[in-house]
Amino acid sequence: MIDELKNNTLFQKIFQSSMEGILIVDNNSFIIKANPAIEQMFGLNKEEVIHKKVEDLIPQKFNEFKKEKNQIIEYSHVVKNTLKHLESRIVETDEGSFLIIIRDVTKSKNVEKNIIENEERKRLALEVGELGSWEWNLVTNRIVRDEYQNFLFGLKAKDDADTYQSFLDKIHPEDRENVKLEVSRAIKNASSYTLDYRIVHPDSSIHWLHEKGKIFKNSKGKSTRVIGVTHDISKQKNTEKKIKEDEEELRNYALKLEKKVKERTKELTTTVQKLVESNLSLEDQILITKEAEIEVLTSKLLLDNIAQNFPNGVITVVNDNCSIDYIEGEGLEEMGIKGLVTKGTIIDEIKSFSEERKLRFKEDVRKTVHGEHLSFEIEFNNNSYLVNTTPLLNKEQKIKQALFVYSNISEQKQVELKIKNSLEKEQELSKLKSRFISMASHEFRTPLSAILSSAILIKKLNAQGKEEKISNHVSKIRSNVKNLVVILNDFLSLSKLQEGKVIAQPVSFNIVDFSKSLCEEIESIKKNGQTITFQPQHQNIEVFLDPKLLKHIIYNLLSNALKYSEEKKNITFKIVQTNQKLLLEIKDQGIGIPVEDQNNMFQRFYRASNASNIEGTGLGLNIVKQYTELMGGIINFKSQLNKGATFYIEFPLNEKK
Repeated sequence: MIDELKNNTLFQKIFQSSMEGILIVDNNSFIIKANPAIEQMFGLNKEEVIHKKVEDLIPQKFNEFKKEKNQIIEYSHVVKNTLKHLESRIVETDEGSFLIIIRDVTKSKNVEKNIIENEERKRLALEVGELGSWEWNLVTNRIVRDEYQNFLFGLKAKDDADTYQSFLDKIHPEDRENVKLEVSRAIKNASSYTLDYRIVHPDSSIHWLHEKGKIFKNSKGKSTRVIGVTHDISKQKNTEKKIKEDEEELRNYALKLEKKVKERTKELTTTVQKLVESNLSLEDQILITKEAEIEVLTSKLLLDNIAQNFPNGVITVVNDNCSIDYIEGEGLEEMGIKGLVTKGTIIDEIKSFSEERKLRFKEDVRKTVHGEHLSFEIEFNNNSYLVNTTPLLNKEQKIKQALFVYSNISEQKQVELKIKNSLEKEQELSKLKSRFISMASHEFRTPLSAILSSAILIKKLNAQGKEEKISNHVSKIRSNVKNLVVILNDFLSLSKLQEGKVIAQPVSFNIVDFSKSLCEEIESIKKNGQTITFQPQHQNIEVFLDPKLLKHIIYNLLSNALKYSEEKKNITFKIVQTNQKLLLEIKDQGIGIPVEDQNNMFQRFYRASNASNIEGTGLGLNIVKQYTELMGGIINFKSQLNKGATFYIEFPLNEKK
């Protein structure tokens, strides 16, 4: 039978041209014949293969292998220090010999490995951001969640896939219709959506979730699935609620305090008015009756007791000549004027008052004596005071004096400041989380979708004549994996910077040779016709810097210049040495940075408004700035829209070794 096959022209053509390795082995496991694919697969020539034991190519013993007829055996084999993954199948011929077919599946195995590793990176990225991911198949109406998404819903990690209705059943009744309406509208319009809603856990506890979803369509334009991420914002919601409650409590306290101050001011005004009238007519009253004298003394004693014990404040009466007629209160010592300002003191003689404060005080006296009731706040001796003034009438019903009541409101101001700072911090945190969720859902989804699509196409194209297309898809997978690695490295760098784990470790080196090497390294990401013009002032410039941090800085700025410039554009890279300073300049002819965005370009997760369609995380320049400052440098830039941008970095030229 074997002789007939050898003489068969069709078999010979198949045998010689097959992409799969073919061996003919006798019953004693010696190789009788091998096609060219075997020689290429194992890196051997024809003489090295013929009469060789088949166990040298297949690790399983031949007698055991013969028992696995028509079964596919998978194994690995090292060929010239390279690990290959192979599949073998054995067929017995009529003459007692054996036909063994071997297929190289190394590429598909590596693709599977990359997909698994990328899925793990995605899981870790979502876990760092405390994000749950899910997918809803609109055709089968099944919702599949990851482990953290199940945790957000209070479910066990091994719970079965959910339906849309059972998902709605878990939503708080007050939020259910709104969620249903927004999701339906997004599916109808094939658009993205963002929602905040409450979820009820199996233990009846209520949690707030922030969700972003995107609708995907099939080739016919019909919505077929929804993919999204979810984040627990219960702490944020509870903080906002607490801030509102604190604001309401502070507002009520301020109203009560204001009411109390007005009541006491009114009482004091009445008392002082009576006292002033009593003092003005004291001689007449003595002649009329001794009882009037007693009444006046009693009133004065009451006023003194009230004024001296006036809590956290000062009461003073000033006449129309800007002279102090009366001053008392517990706050005199806090104001630093106890014993320095007494009855008869003229405002211009108060040494602890600045000229500006004296003028303001006299102006307030003038307005009050003319009949105005004033209420305002002042800062004095690191304290805040609420000041209320009231005009005082004499017995002729003319205003000759002004009552000033100072109330210390420093504690109230501190409470207001704390609440304001807390609110600003919560708002900033909310903005950062929203930016992270938006960026992560976009930047991870795009490369992962490309990887998945390419992997599916590779599986479909696994046949002779499709090698070029398979190679193209593998290149796409490698490119997108590289993009994911760049994104994850940015996250890792930012995390280390925030934890204070990045420390500059300077060494001496020639920055010109260092930069030339970087320019060569970045060649692979250039667009068609792009060039980098490197212009060092000298060929040998010794610096004392951290090479790892400097490489990240220069690589990021050069890659940005290439990414935001069109094809056939030139990027200029200059290095200049001046007196004790090293200057780096990187200039492009790209899209530029809008003026309204320039003050925010070094903030985390911030991207210019004209770069929304270009991939990026918004972390690169923030990390570059922090690395520059770690080495004692400064960075700034100039840019014109649609004309390009120039970044300037300045380092001290420290030649220490």
